[in-house]
Formats: sequence, structure tokens, C-alpha cells
Amino acid sequence: MEPSKLKRIFQIAAVVIVVFLVWLIQPITYENIDAGNVGIKINLYGTDRGVDNITIVTGRVWYNTWTTKIVEFPTYTQNVDYDPFVITTKDAAEFQVDPKLNYHVNANLVPQIYRQYRKPLNEIEQQFMRNTIYDAYRIVANSFTSDSVMSNREKFEDKIQSILTKNLAKDGFIYDQLTSAITPPASLRQMIDEKNASIQARLKAENEAKQAIAEAQVLKAKAEGEATALLVKARAESEANRLRQQSLTPLLIQSRFIEKWDGKLPTYGTTPQLFKDITK
Repeated sequence: MEPSKLKRIFQIAAVVIVVFLVWLIQPITYENIDAGNVGIKINLYGTDRGVDNITIVTGRVWYNTWTTKIVEFPTYTQNVDYDPFVITTKDAAEFQVDPKLNYHVNANLVPQIYRQYRKPLNEIEQQFMRNTIYDAYRIVANSFTSDSVMSNREKFEDKIQSILTKNLAKDGFIYDQLTSAITPPASLRQMIDEKNASIQARLKAENEAKQAIAEAQVLKAKAEGEATALLVKARAESEANRLRQQSLTPLLIQSRFIEKWDGKLPTYGTTPQLFKDITK
């Protein structure tokens, strides 16, 4: 092969290799930011290095990997199940709390979140957010006695939610829901169980008493009804007898006698006077 042609082949091969190497190490690439996420562009060099004030919307984003970094934050609802911890009430009773937090990131404040924490979201959840939740429970528990925690559970949790909503919002997190699994001390639990048993026994006794009263009233009403019925019947019979007595006139008696008489007179003794002269 001629030297010129061989040289030409080497040159082409060199160009191909160089292009291939450039393609391998070139810094231009893209990031697909999924729906439900926002991305922030971080400049690694230059006078304006740091987090841009612009939040990158979802979609495909092209950037230079040598000078720029893209970090994604999810904006859909996050659910975090924290390990249980202990809080102390105003009267020194210890309650165990097993909280579960639902929240989402404020998309407009994602740059601020990254500037402030410079950590992934899961680390922020287990450090800053956990401390915020613990402090909220601690502060509120110090204003309640052990009895009032159990008897005013809704008020207790409302105060905690109010503190969390305020403290999370200022750092770019939007509170959605908090579930508290509060376990009282064993001694208080026993007192509550005994109190509930006493209430149940009292309610049962009251219900039985009400039932007995109701049954007695039914029997009384039944007896009064029967007595009234007998009285009405007796009055009716008395009135009927009175009316019968008033209707038995001498003429009616003679008429009844005639209806029953067979026409024969006694054959011995004095003949009785059967009929009275009613004209006299």
C-alpha cells in the first residue's frame, strides 16, 4: 500500500478516535425531571455560582455537567413514619408518641430549601423535621397534665398541628396531616381502664333501673286499664238493672203473666184474683 494512502487511513482513524473520545467526555447532557418534581440548577463555577433563583419546571433540561448540577425535589405528598419518642407532661407523666407526618414541598421555595440545608430530602426529614416535631410535642405537653392530655386529646393535637404548620411553612414545607399514636403510662392506663369500667357499670345499672321502671309502668297501665274496664262494665250493668226496674210496671207484669199462663185455674181452694182492675 502506498505511504500516502496509509497515512490517510491513519488520519481518518485518528479523527474517529478523537471524535469518539470527545463524545465520551463532553459535558453536555440532559435531565428528565418527572411530573411531581421540580429541579434546581446549581452553578458550580463563576461569579454567580450557587443556586439560581429560577425553579426549573418538569420536563427535559439540558445542562453542562462540568459547570452545572441539577437536583430534584419531589413536590407530591410525602409520608414519614418516625421512630417513637417520649414526652413529659406538666405533672411529670411520660407519654410515648409514635408520629406519622404527611407533608409536601413548596415548589416556589425549593432553592431556599437547598441553600439552607444542602442535603437530600430524606436527611432533612430525619433531622430538621424530626426535631421540629419533637419540639412541638414537648412544648405542648409541658402545658398539659396527664389527665388533660387524655381528656382533651383533640385540643392537644390541634396545638401541635398549629406549631408544626407555622414552623414547617417558613422553611418551605407545607403541613398536610399528623397522626399521633399516644400511649399513656401504665399506671394512668390502669386508672383509665378502671374509670371506664366504673362508667360502664353505672350506665348498665342506670339502664336496668330505667328498664325496671318502664316495665312497672307497663304493668301499672295494664292494671289501670283492666280496673277501668271492670268499672265501666259494672256501671253499665248497674244502669241496665235500674232501667229494667223502672220498666217493670203492673201492666207489664200482668202482660208477662198472660204470656206465660196456660189458661187453667186452680181446682181446689180459693180462686186467686189474677188480674187487678186497672181502671180503678
